[in-house]
Amino acid sequence: MRNLSRFAPRILVAAAVGAAFAALPATGALANPSCGSTITASVTLTADLTCTGDALIVGAAGVTVNLGGYNIIGTGTGTAVRSSADDVTVTNGGISGFAQGFYAFLAQRQTLKNLHISNGIGIKFRNASDSKVLNTTVTNAQVQVQSSTGVALSNDTLDHAPLTAFEANTLKVTLSGLADGAVSIGESNSVKLTTSTFTRAPISYSTASKNILIQGNTIQGAAEGVRINASSTGGQILGNTFTGNTIGVRTTVPDLAPISGTVVSGNTFTGNTAAGVLFEVSSNTGGTASVSGNSFIGNGLVGGVNDRLGRPLGDGAHFATVAGAAVTVANNLTQDNGRYGIFADPSTVIDGGGNDSTGDPLGCSGVVCI
Repeated sequence: MRNLSRFAPRILVAAAVGAAFAALPATGALANPSCGSTITASVTLTADLTCTGDALIVGAAGVTVNLGGYNIIGTGTGTAVRSSADDVTVTNGGISGFAQGFYAFLAQRQTLKNLHISNGIGIKFRNASDSKVLNTTVTNAQVQVQSSTGVALSNDTLDHAPLTAFEANTLKVTLSGLADGAVSIGESNSVKLTTSTFTRAPISYSTASKNILIQGNTIQGAAEGVRINASSTGGQILGNTFTGNTIGVRTTVPDLAPISGTVVSGNTFTGNTAAGVLFEVSSNTGGTASVSGNSFIGNGLVGGVNDRLGRPLGDGAHFATVAGAAVTVANNLTQDNGRYGIFADPSTVIDGGGNDSTGDPLGCSGVVCI
């Protein structure tokens, strides 16, 4: 038999090394980061993380925080994920119970996707341009975009989650559902709200917000579907469906010039209880606007609202403007509205022709309807 005694030391060493490796934790069994950790490399949670105060602080560019299907849970204070670095992604899980769910400050190109965020300020971008929120649900929380350009929300659900945009140029909201939370836009240019559903989620823009585009949406169940306020030129409200609001589109401004260039065109207004459009201007120092190519069907059947001069609404489109106002009214179809298809005082709008009234008890005033 072969003598193995000279191999014994090697066998003992190999056995010892094998035992040492067997004692190490298996790959993937890493512990969760601790509350208050600064993350400098991508991380995946392996269990829920409950924290009082801040949970995770991202301090390096290019990091992905993958929640792994788990939740970061707070106790009413702090921030779940705070980012101070560029090109950060947070994905795949839930965030709830914090004063702030996700907060990015001076950090560009943030991506939030496949998340469910609730409570407090759910999402806040401040000086966080070119950031995205994708396939995410925000419930009972706020979404704030401040001093950030090029932020985009797509395929999201905002439920009882008001959206506030301030100095948020080129903000985009598309293919999303917003319910029971107002959308407020201020000092923001070229914002686009498109192909989304706004349910009891009134949209308003004001304070030097220029060239707002609201297109291809369903806007329903609000007191005022869209409110145009002063110092907001070039707004385009195109091809939307307004249904079941008190008033579909309303502007009440002291002068036409600060909202010059406003276009309301190609929309369908149905079943808005007081009016499809209420356009109020109390003085005229210049500026132009147009309401054209819309359909007003079955609006004003409830009423209960007066214009700025105390006159009751019950119309497809109602204009309480002033003499010489350059608001062109053209090519609108009106049918079965409560009082007038189109109402305006004589010489207070420009009759662009092509307006049609069918089944409106009082026809049209201030423009000719065929």
